[in-house]
Amino acid sequence: MEEKPNYYSILTADVRYDKELKANEKLLFSEITALANKYGYCTASNGYLADLYDVKKTTVSHWLIHLKEKNYIRIEIERNDKKEIISRKIYPVSTPIAQKSNRYSTNEQDPIAQKSKGNITSINNINSEVDKENKKDRFDYDKFISWFNEITGRSFSSKALFKKYINARLNEGFTKEDIAKVVTFKAGKWKDTEMKEYLRPNTLFALSHFDNYLQEAKEGLPEPQKKKSNTSSAHHPERTEEEERLYQLRLYASEHPEIYESDTEGNIAIREELERLERNRVKGGGSPTE
Repeated sequence: MEEKPNYYSILTADVRYDKELKANEKLLFSEITALANKYGYCTASNGYLADLYDVKKTTVSHWLIHLKEKNYIRIEIERNDKKEIISRKIYPVSTPIAQKSNRYSTNEQDPIAQKSKGNITSINNINSEVDKENKKDRFDYDKFISWFNEITGRSFSSKALFKKYINARLNEGFTKEDIAKVVTFKAGKWKDTEMKEYLRPNTLFALSHFDNYLQEAKEGLPEPQKKKSNTSSAHHPERTEEEERLYQLRLYASEHPEIYESDTEGNIAIREELERLERNRVKGGGSPTE
């Protein structure tokens, strides 16, 4: 496990005021400067940074690519004879650390302790800037919760519950349209079933579920402009309403193993419904494992 640095983070003015950068990309840049203090470069892996900020490794990769494209960082990759990556060094650009990147030692005076000329600030001084970025990208939660309750038949009122999960997904690069698409799709599937109780923020927008739910929603949407194939043999018959119900319950059960571990009224109802549908499928000549 990599040791968290005790150095201060710094943020250059060009990064701080770049309106094309997300708040978390600026935060990542400052993290890189902290990790680069000792040797002039950062060697942290995407996995380490993802765990640090509770996001996916692909999200960290996108942030790094954007910072590199904006020329705020320089990345050097070392490969072996088999072209396999054996090390990666990330250099912050245009900072006192970068200016001494290859010759900086721990015996020298800490550059962060030196006076800057107005282009460097502690990460602790950018809270207001981060807040501004966050406000630009966030929902009108009063309006959203009202819509959510209407479409799902629920009655939530806690903004904090929605903010916790929605902000995390927005910071990963998902959009407001993605959020709405998942809610609309799952409400259509679960609202009038025993799974209605799972129409809630901590299920729909959880890190472990959201991407799958979004993909499912996209695949389930009609494509009116797509031409139908004239080859009837390539056509797969539509599921019956009961088969679709069984498919959705199986999918949900695979993503929520807790329904077999907790005897709440809702979980019991879901298990009983699954058993009933499985029995009906077997009676109809189908396989319970199909």
